[in-house]
Amino acid sequence: MQAPPAVRNAWEQAYAKGTAESFAATFEEPSRALFRYRQAIAGLMQLKPGMTAGEVGAGSGYLSRFIAEKVGPTGRVIANELEPKMVEYMNSRAAKEGLKNFAAIQGTPVSTGFDAGALDAVALVYSFSFFDHPAEMLKSLNASLKPNGLMLIVDSPREGLAATAPGMDADEVLALAAAGGFNRIGENGVVPGHYALIFRKK
Repeated sequence: MQAPPAVRNAWEQAYAKGTAESFAATFEEPSRALFRYRQAIAGLMQLKPGMTAGEVGAGSGYLSRFIAEKVGPTGRVIANELEPKMVEYMNSRAAKEGLKNFAAIQGTPVSTGFDAGALDAVALVYSFSFFDHPAEMLKSLNASLKPNGLMLIVDSPREGLAATAPGMDADEVLALAAAGGFNRIGENGVVPGHYALIFRKK
């Protein structure tokens, strides 16, 4: 018999051990590269005022809130998370900060939860490598994007890491994205220790 596939998504167990606020503090630690370079990450999404953008696996929403400023009051940002307490945290924080163009929703392991054809651009920052069902998620991502919509995947390579370490090599992401209906249009190394792959919906 074949062994069952390894579970990639370790976040459900991790989130059970702390509060939403404690995780937000970890995600938004100023020395954390993904937080420190959020402006550069947002820049790779080619956003303009009035666009509708999404983020999958948004955590505390630190990137999504930044993106909300970029699309402006006529635009919209929808952040997705599997963990209900993080969804609640993001919506509560956005309300406190007066972000009226932001909403957080709960996704599933096989669906973004975004409406079909709703998004101009979507970001996945250190979330793709945790997907237990990457092919199904890419299908859902493709469906959620408008024609020629942009998808940005920022993640960490596994080269030289232990077998149990998180991350996914860029070549594996590229193969999965191509099979999921995306064309790579660029690559960027702006975030230390991470790759940033930019795709357009075919």
